[in-house]
Amino acid sequence: MAKNVERLQAREAKELIRREKQLGARRNKFYMIYLFMILSLIYITDEMASTISIQFQANIVTEFFVKNMGMEYGAGLSLFSAIGFISYPVTVLIIFYRPLADKFGRKPFLVINTLCMGLGLFLVYLSKDIYVYMIGGTLMSFMVSHDMQCVYILECSDEKSRARNYAIVKAVAILGTLLVPLLRATLMQNVSERWHVVYLVPAIIGFVMALFALLFAKETNAFLTKRIEYLKTPIEERKQRSKEECEQNAQGGILTAVKFAFRHRQLRFLIIACCCFYLASLGTATYSTVMAKSALMTEEEITLALFLYPVGNALFTLISGFVSDKFGRKITIIAMSCSALACYLLFILSGMFKWTPYLTGFAIGGFMGSYWGAGDTIGGIMFSESSPTNLRSSVTVINTLLNGVMGGLATVISMILLPVIPEKMFGYMYLGLTVPGLVGAIVIMWLFVGETRGLDLKKVTGTEWDKPKKN
Repeated sequence: MAKNVERLQAREAKELIRREKQLGARRNKFYMIYLFMILSLIYITDEMASTISIQFQANIVTEFFVKNMGMEYGAGLSLFSAIGFISYPVTVLIIFYRPLADKFGRKPFLVINTLCMGLGLFLVYLSKDIYVYMIGGTLMSFMVSHDMQCVYILECSDEKSRARNYAIVKAVAILGTLLVPLLRATLMQNVSERWHVVYLVPAIIGFVMALFALLFAKETNAFLTKRIEYLKTPIEERKQRSKEECEQNAQGGILTAVKFAFRHRQLRFLIIACCCFYLASLGTATYSTVMAKSALMTEEEITLALFLYPVGNALFTLISGFVSDKFGRKITIIAMSCSALACYLLFILSGMFKWTPYLTGFAIGGFMGSYWGAGDTIGGIMFSESSPTNLRSSVTVINTLLNGVMGGLATVISMILLPVIPEKMFGYMYLGLTVPGLVGAIVIMWLFVGETRGLDLKKVTGTEWDKPKKN
């Protein structure tokens, strides 16, 4: 036991010297400029890895299920959705993977995540069957959930410029997905069977950016400062702190958080609103099928639509941020949910009635920006601002679970309907599944949920919105 402690102390002493040297190293005056250029390109890779398979859903189903297996498109899409559930257990590894960046640093995982995103894209490029595709797709989806480039942006920016820098890089990343329609028009040449080649360029970008991050990005000062403080703390004191933290965490836990949430009005209705809201999530993952099979758009028309998709997405993402700062959380969720509803309806009408592919693409981009603008506010902000400190972390897990459960329920409903509904009606089916959820969320937010902007999080008890008990 004593030898283990001595080895640990010796190892930590070496790490302390290394970390202090990293913190004290002088940085080039242009460092922040080229760092943010690297982070922007990594963010573009992240955005493309997040959306590219959605944008090629019709091509993927047609190749792997219709042509390779001889299935009808609806049955193939239903099976494709079912296979997607297989990757869900992999997400459990996040519990073990994500905390590693707090011990080993941000830079190693910026490099690893970017490299693995590139590898996932490259595997899809090589895929000749659904099995290799699923390996690549699962690797991509696992890595994009970590957003280490976002951590870098936040930790390398001062408090005054943090939100601005994040918004700028996020907008650049969204606009960077214009590369997808550009590659469709050039490398793919709007030939459905050549969809694989579009994955190659972002894969190469991912590999190159991983190398650039390895060579030129430095560890963040925020991590180094925190890590050095930890290494300088005596082991006995660390154990005492760990014990105190465990005692504090014992007050929380997901079951305790769920019980607390259902006992108090604000969190109870936020949960109900989220159940409705996430039922509408199918609209974010099926627009490729709607354009190709219901609207019967050609590959050329889909490419034109995708040129306007990131424009609408970026614009409504910025609008969401402005509304939140200016008018508060509740108004943001209601306004952006209404915007999402209007944009999705416009997307269906524009596609089905052959108005113009540019309007179709802009509308679905507007839907995505509006939907996730509202989703980030309700899940990432309002849940936190409506919870007491000792339960805040546990309560936010409820939102994550609701997203998975309700999104999964919507997927199961669509899996049942897809094989029996004509392809021409898919768009109206998704509209029918999207509208009730958004309308329900809007009504519940408007009538039953209170505003949380401006609250002192240290003083929030979660009971502020409860009705007074009658004597």
